[in-house]
Formats: sequence, structure tokens, C-alpha cells
Amino acid sequence: MDESDRTRISDAALSMDQGERILLYEVMKKKVGLITLISIFIPGGGQIYQGSYLKGILILLLAWLILPWLYGIYDAHTGASRFNRELLKLIYPESMPTRADSLRVAVGE
Repeated sequence: MDESDRTRISDAALSMDQGERILLYEVMKKKVGLITLISIFIPGGGQIYQGSYLKGILILLLAWLILPWLYGIYDAHTGASRFNRELLKLIYPESMPTRADSLRVAVGE
């Protein structure tokens, strides 16, 4: 996700009510399980599905070495998870706890 996408999503989410924000998140989020499954059966397929075409093709070409294939599975899974976390922060900026808030709760303050 590039900076223009981030700006567009956060600006759009500001003018939405709770139901519209939920719908926006559900429509835009990546399906982590599907992307991981694609990467298991088609080396580099998860990266290609997410739009990282060059990385996906490189993993596909080097998959016979096994290590790039395993890296591709890991990278596809973490990339989709990272996208979903960032999307959630863009759509719900006011309700996301900060690290300091999390530490206070953990300590019991």
C-alpha cells in the first residue's frame, strides 16, 4: 500500500459511520489463509496475488532451491497480515490503543 492509498483510505474513513467502516475493512482486507495456501501450492503465487509481481516471479523461478519457496510462504503470510493491521489502523485511528496504553494495562495501572 503506497502513501496515496493510505491518504485516500484514511480520508474516506473519516466521513463514514461505524457500519460503513466495518464494511470497508471487510471488503479491503486480505485473506491471509487463502494467500498462504496459494503460496504453498504455487511458489510466488501469494506475492503475485498481493501485487508484488517481480518478487513473485523471482520466487517462482528460484523455487526449485526450496528455500526461496519457504521464504515465499512466510513472506506472503506476513505481508497479508501486515496489510490488514495497517488497514485497520487507517480505518479506526481513534480507537487503536497506543503502545503506552497497552503497557499500562499490562502493568495494572
